[in-house]
Amino acid sequence: MPKQTLLIVPELASKGGVSAFWNALLLAFQKHNTLRFKTLEIGGHGKNILGPFLDQWRVHRVSPTLYSLAIINPSLLNRSFFRDGLFAKQLYRKKIPFIVFFHGWDKTFENQVDKKYISFFINSFAHAKTIFVLSPEFKTKLIEWGYKGEIIVETTMIDEQLIENFSIEKKLKKESKSENMKILFLARLEREKGIFEMIEAFQSLSKNLQNIELTIAGDGQDFQIIKELVKKEKNIKVVGEVEGEEKIKLFQESDIYCLPSYSEGLPISVLEALCFGLPVVTTKVGGLKYFFQEGKMGKMVQPKESHELKEALYSLLNNRNLMNKIAKFNFEYGQKHLTNTVMATRLYPYFKTKKPQ
Repeated sequence: MPKQTLLIVPELASKGGVSAFWNALLLAFQKHNTLRFKTLEIGGHGKNILGPFLDQWRVHRVSPTLYSLAIINPSLLNRSFFRDGLFAKQLYRKKIPFIVFFHGWDKTFENQVDKKYISFFINSFAHAKTIFVLSPEFKTKLIEWGYKGEIIVETTMIDEQLIENFSIEKKLKKESKSENMKILFLARLEREKGIFEMIEAFQSLSKNLQNIELTIAGDGQDFQIIKELVKKEKNIKVVGEVEGEEKIKLFQESDIYCLPSYSEGLPISVLEALCFGLPVVTTKVGGLKYFFQEGKMGKMVQPKESHELKEALYSLLNNRNLMNKIAKFNFEYGQKHLTNTVMATRLYPYFKTKKPQ
């Protein structure tokens, strides 16, 4: 029987970004019938203190005769770094070649690795044949920590089914007749996503612009605080978590997407906004600093600067022609670079047992 690729991934039915990434990618890989994946889903143990040990035991039981390659999907965060690092150690001892996808990258924990955990990195992740990251900055850090293998800087991507019925021409035609301009914030509702700066900037904008609306979508630890904060604001809506058709409708009906995070890897919500032809206002952090094309895709500001955020939004809202130009560029860029089908084609050579020269 041909060997398979072992995919170690969080529960695919969960709502996390890594699960969404692999659900879309596995669907696209069905066209490459020479690749065979076996998923080993980890996590989801709730308050069971034995959960992490159960995950390690499941990897321990993996037979090296069944797999030609394994893929692990950590983030550079305390829990994931050590859990997935131990997966890497087990795979190395079993002589199963493996690839690492770093999906998230926390700068604070990066400093801890610098001070205390480089040896753990060398004895775990550094045995990978290839490591994928979302920023050249992260690539530089891996080299600094002593990794000698291949490092690929990639993007995340979206499931092209999300935009299969979307037309940028119809959207722009509809917007030209609309008086109200709609800003969308869609992310976890917590301070680190810049939600409070978003609200402050919008409230300031509203003093000069009467025809603007803000929709806040998502859930999180600050949900109730935010609802209370804006309850008297007639042009701010807090809609909670959205999925499926409701999420698609929000992207279709919005004019600008805004995510002023304090730190990021390369958030899928930004890529989704681009594919729906939304000008984006975001911050100069993480992978966004290197991926985002300032001026062509929208505007970038410094994190925690509500005044800069207000000015960036104002410059777009006051220039419909510029917004239309950006919308067309973003939609076309998304079609060419950001769908799961395009990414599956890019990644296919790395998942084969031997990468072509």
